[in-house]
Amino acid sequence: MISKSKKVLIFIAEGPTDEDTLSPVLKKIFHNEEVRFHIVHGDMTSNWAVSVNNAMKTVYQHVETERQRYGYHKNDILKVIHLVDIDGVFIPPEKVTHQKVRDIQYYDDRVEASNPKRVQERNERKSGILNRLSETGKVGTIPYQVYYFSRNLEHVFHDRTGNLTDEEKVTFADTFADHYLTNPSEFISFLSDSDFTVPGDYNETWEFIRQGLNSLHRHSNFHLLFQAKES
Repeated sequence: MISKSKKVLIFIAEGPTDEDTLSPVLKKIFHNEEVRFHIVHGDMTSNWAVSVNNAMKTVYQHVETERQRYGYHKNDILKVIHLVDIDGVFIPPEKVTHQKVRDIQYYDDRVEASNPKRVQERNERKSGILNRLSETGKVGTIPYQVYYFSRNLEHVFHDRTGNLTDEEKVTFADTFADHYLTNPSEFISFLSDSDFTVPGDYNETWEFIRQGLNSLHRHSNFHLLFQAKES
């Protein structure tokens, strides 16, 4: 049952394990708001149908889908929080190297791929889209911000660098959610005081992740969402 007295926080995420990992603790932290996850089922920023020119329109369409599904008015929505994987897209093109591998392989100093040119093209497109999204403060009239996990959520939360199976992702999600469900303050401390925590304000954290090989390393600015809540 939707509470009409609560403002809504819409989290846009790539997959269901993102929701499984984060939704329980976020509902505890934002207990005065209605927390809703909209799952894209893929990486919107890597979708070849999405460009710098239509990126915000695409986000708006996702928000509209969620709004209409639950019958929200636009002024019911307090904020849209977009969670993205960085996938090393800001690295120099020459750091994408050719190797005979089935899947793209990510390392701290390079990316290996069987088709480097395609990965370089993806990086150019996705980095442009992320720049556009990170520089936009609203989707329509609704406050909007995008927070990153580099290279992905499992990399940040569990320090796992390889490609995980769906079963492994589910196990990680369940274990993480169970632990922090009763420790929401510990979750905020984990995000705010870890080696992966990027210092600075919102714009500074985005400038940081664009530099050098930082987008291959273990970094996140998700802690800023909770600083905004406290301010």
